[in-house]
Amino acid sequence: MHTAAEGPNDREIAANRWVHRTVSTGEILPCAGCVGLAMASWGMSTFRLHGTVTSPYVRRVRIVAHELGLTYDLVDARSDEGQTAMRAINPLWKVPAVELDGRIILDSRVITEYLMRYHGPAPLAPTDPNDVTTQNLVTVIDGALDACINTFYLGRDGIAAAPRSYMQKQHDRTASAMQWLDTRVQDVWLTESRAFGLPEIALCTMLGWMRFRSTYPVEDHPALVRCLEHHEGRKSMADTQPTG
Repeated sequence: MHTAAEGPNDREIAANRWVHRTVSTGEILPCAGCVGLAMASWGMSTFRLHGTVTSPYVRRVRIVAHELGLTYDLVDARSDEGQTAMRAINPLWKVPAVELDGRIILDSRVITEYLMRYHGPAPLAPTDPNDVTTQNLVTVIDGALDACINTFYLGRDGIAAAPRSYMQKQHDRTASAMQWLDTRVQDVWLTESRAFGLPEIALCTMLGWMRFRSTYPVEDHPALVRCLEHHEGRKSMADTQPTG
């Protein structure tokens, strides 16, 4: 049982004190230097992140938290105790799961969008849930990564009974998505904002995991490699490299 802390409506009201509207576009952006003050006024505390250091989806949450200056306690889901804790709050038995602001939040996409909405977005690029183009980018990235993860764990666990047609379809799906994404990279960016945001984080964590697990020939896609190599030196990326 969790006691609800300050709710989204309260945060939205408080956030209005910390934004400004740009003259040229009318876009609402965080007031410079106000994000930290807003965080302090909201009494942001450390949150609990259920996951592993190797999961690319958990890594997305860790990167966003790092960028937004949020702290968290990582509950390692690889241990028996961690598995029990994670399963107690997530009926899907999947990571990441987060306990934050008196809430249980499931799925990396929901978690990162929540963090951006109520604790960001600066210094990350703002997100627009109505931007279908950007949403499609992340959907394709997730699809490619899920297909790759499926084949990796089936192979690692020695499940030889998996139909060859199923395995081939996963490989083909990943290759199709990677080719599509390779044509969408603009220099080192995925969006016209040309700023580091959730699409770039999703792409780079996927590519980093593929390299870490040797599951896909990332080097076959030079534009994607260029994007990864440009951003992987960023502190939030470097500090969350998968290990083990």
